[in-house]
Amino acid sequence: MTVLASYRGVICDLDGVVYRGPHAVPGAVPSLNSMIADQVPVVFATNNASRPPAAAATHLRELGLSDEGWSVVTSAQAAAAYLTDRLGPGARVLAVGGSGVTEALGEVGLKPVRVDELADGQPVEAVVQGAGLEVTWRDLAEVGYLAQAGALWVATNLDATIPTARGLAPGNGAFVGAVRATTPVSPYVTGKPGTALFDLACSRLGCDPSDTIMVGDRLDTDIVGARSAGVDSMFVLGGASSLRDLAFAEDDARPTYFAFDLSGLLQPGLRRRPEPDDAVTISPEGVVSVRRTVTRHRLLQAVVSTAWHARDHDQPLAADADSWAEVERHLGL
Repeated sequence: MTVLASYRGVICDLDGVVYRGPHAVPGAVPSLNSMIADQVPVVFATNNASRPPAAAATHLRELGLSDEGWSVVTSAQAAAAYLTDRLGPGARVLAVGGSGVTEALGEVGLKPVRVDELADGQPVEAVVQGAGLEVTWRDLAEVGYLAQAGALWVATNLDATIPTARGLAPGNGAFVGAVRATTPVSPYVTGKPGTALFDLACSRLGCDPSDTIMVGDRLDTDIVGARSAGVDSMFVLGGASSLRDLAFAEDDARPTYFAFDLSGLLQPGLRRRPEPDDAVTISPEGVVSVRRTVTRHRLLQAVVSTAWHARDHDQPLAADADSWAEVERHLGL
């Protein structure tokens, strides 16, 4: 039985799972189109608040995704929903980040303002901080000033990095960290691993969390967040978190399933085996090595199961990059 057969809806991350920069992750779009053709609803839930859902949707269609059967929700929309319960209609909110932040606030009847518009002297009741290519030092300084003055401070996400076609780049978490250095105040975070974005996505799907699976490439956001929201998860390799990260994951960051890519939803699920697998061995120093030739999927399951068994039984597990690069070579990563 495939993984997907156990669920009614799919929540899927975008960056690092469906695409990296302008390019599709190999196999992602055909896998998604197969699910959609089988009438399995998909909601793409992204912490990336820099652009509005329509822009992300256009990108997905350009990559070949079907026109119907899916939607996009962002952490900026979750931030706007959070503020509508706390502010009156038309309340002025400083919007820091890309157009996705501004549009999300306007959609719910709030008044987004940019830093250049603060000179009019009218009060600002809150600030939403998201990432964007045009974010400047002045933007970050104004977030800090407003937070210190008592305005509601909402961060769309705390992702320290974002995957791009050229490698990892600073994410919104890096910018939030810069502001945190200026004030003891902490922001309310609406993106993953918080539950607000999962709640919004499940509402779009029309599914209970127990009938939903999350697919993501970040252990600290996608997988931790899914567990907090009561949603099963599938971790895919090739994005922000590595095989070594998966091997060393603490219990709350361990996914229900793991796979090489999105096609794992359409295959029997790879889950932790209850005991170490003899396809791999661990040396007394904790170095994982391949013992015998097995299928690629069997080997991934063996590596993860054996590593987690070692971690849970206080046995050595080496973290050096060279030994894990060798295991990844055997896996074709």
